[in-house]
Amino acid sequence: MLISLIGEQPIPVLLVDRALKPARHILAHSERTRRVAENLRALLPHAELLPLADVYHLEGIRAAFEQVYQPGMTFNLTGGTKPMAWAGYEVARSHGAQIVYLESEKKQSKLYRLNFSVDSITQSVDVLPRLISPEDYLQTHGLQPVSSKPLSNEQETALFMFLHTQADEVRHNLQYPAFEIDFLVQRGNQAAVIEAKSGLSPNKRKRDGLDQLTTIAGREYLGTYTGRIWVVAKTPGEQLQELAKAYGIQIVPVSIRESSPGRWRLDSSSQARLRAALDQTLGPQSAISNLQSSI
Repeated sequence: MLISLIGEQPIPVLLVDRALKPARHILAHSERTRRVAENLRALLPHAELLPLADVYHLEGIRAAFEQVYQPGMTFNLTGGTKPMAWAGYEVARSHGAQIVYLESEKKQSKLYRLNFSVDSITQSVDVLPRLISPEDYLQTHGLQPVSSKPLSNEQETALFMFLHTQADEVRHNLQYPAFEIDFLVQRGNQAAVIEAKSGLSPNKRKRDGLDQLTTIAGREYLGTYTGRIWVVAKTPGEQLQELAKAYGIQIVPVSIRESSPGRWRLDSSSQARLRAALDQTLGPQSAISNLQSSI
């Protein structure tokens, strides 16, 4: 049995569930994070919601956790508010229950496990393999998976031919009512959105790619922890570069060439620039782990 504290980021909760495989998973959430919890429950049939009236009232949270506690329960303290984590820690400590915490820095998923003994705490850590697919990533954020549409131009073709050698998974031209995702790429458990522009948009706006990325990877959709890469045929002006930097968007200028009739590829310098951007956003390719059914 697992209880997770729900914040604004759903992926750490999904990864812990996939790693531990609980028979029952309680999602403790606030009114603000109810949508996150509901999206997770739609993907986890063994999960149930635990609404908390006040996620800053320490004693109330502690009482709620005590009420649902069962022997053998594990507490996932990765998300939620600090009072939720304090209350979860206290309940776990008082019962000698295991605590887990997921670290996603350095583009790896590391699961820390804390176990209490009479006079000490022991800690261990596991680096998790790839446990999710792009479809999981979309659905966890409330977006239903859709089929990739055909590649529409030479630049998209060249990008796809390169990206599929650089990532575990690549999806392209995913159309939703509010936006279209040009490329969704995944290495390990990390994901990024790539917006590709071969020139000005039909309405002549130079910043359309930037605006689309900030929409797609905004809090309401794929969340602020999704990587953002803007592929352009020509480097934008200094003001747009500064704006992209402020939004955590990497700009990658690329050129394409026809390697043989009808076969379009990125030139070597473009490949090097895009590979560097992928490494910075998703972690080095050498860290890719295969999807596994167990760890």
